[in-house]
Amino acid sequence: MRKLHHLKAQSLIAAATVTLLATPVVTSITTAQAASVTPSSALLKKSNNYYRTHARALGKKYKLAFDAQSALKKNGKAVIYVNTKDKTLKQSVKLAMAYWNKKLGKTEFTQGSKKNHTLTFGVSTAAASKSDQSDAWWTPMTKKLDVRWSYYTAEKQNIGISMTNQLNNAFYDTIETKAKANLAAKGITTSDKDYQSLFDQEASNVETSLPAYKTTLKKDVGLVKSTLANEGRKYEYASTIAHEMGHVMGLNHSPNKQDLMYFESGNSNVYSFKKVKAGLSKYNPITTTDKNRAKLALKIYVAAH
Repeated sequence: MRKLHHLKAQSLIAAATVTLLATPVVTSITTAQAASVTPSSALLKKSNNYYRTHARALGKKYKLAFDAQSALKKNGKAVIYVNTKDKTLKQSVKLAMAYWNKKLGKTEFTQGSKKNHTLTFGVSTAAASKSDQSDAWWTPMTKKLDVRWSYYTAEKQNIGISMTNQLNNAFYDTIETKAKANLAAKGITTSDKDYQSLFDQEASNVETSLPAYKTTLKKDVGLVKSTLANEGRKYEYASTIAHEMGHVMGLNHSPNKQDLMYFESGNSNVYSFKKVKAGLSKYNPITTTDKNRAKLALKIYVAAH
């Protein structure tokens, strides 16, 4: 049974996280060695007859997987039944659909129901193994798009730890800078034998003199726990699910690391307290190469049907 996988790159947090990437499912090709897989505008304007005649060659050149297009209707569209009770995952699916629909300039993906759908989105409780470290996958035969529940649940904590560390580091960097400046103003240098103890004392004094900053830190850490860690995960899995939707349209993995359809992914935006707090509503992970490959795959599919 063929599966098209998505691998999440190793977490930015070295501690308190599971390594999600072991041996790649496919062999990667470096961008420098790979021929371009970006279909041109002219190629996307060819006739249906051209696409039917050259389907095999185009599929090989632009890394398309026609056997993965099992959930497409004759017009190339897909209808998703979202089979999960997790509110954040539901939001991630909607974001993923919006990413593709906006980039493609048409409604390729719509949400359906249990009785009316062409594919099912759900969660898998299957444990990861040495041969399968993927966090999501598309199975054309069963028309199911799954995410691994254990990775999904762990990622909220991973993102929360990263954001909290950022806040703590920024706070203590401020304290360190001010304490060193205060000691220097008193003529105390690092060559003094008691410098470390003097620094520790001064840093303690500085910390207690910044009650407003300390209050802000406490408030921000609370915001991470209550809202932002989950918000970051929502956007991370929107990209993950959008990657699988690329497979649904018939895209194999891209050789370009910047593309959404590269075999592994990782985006520092979702770990950033400032960026997630500011909002990632304008963020769209789909590149021009992803978009043009999807358009070509869909044109070939429609031409054949």
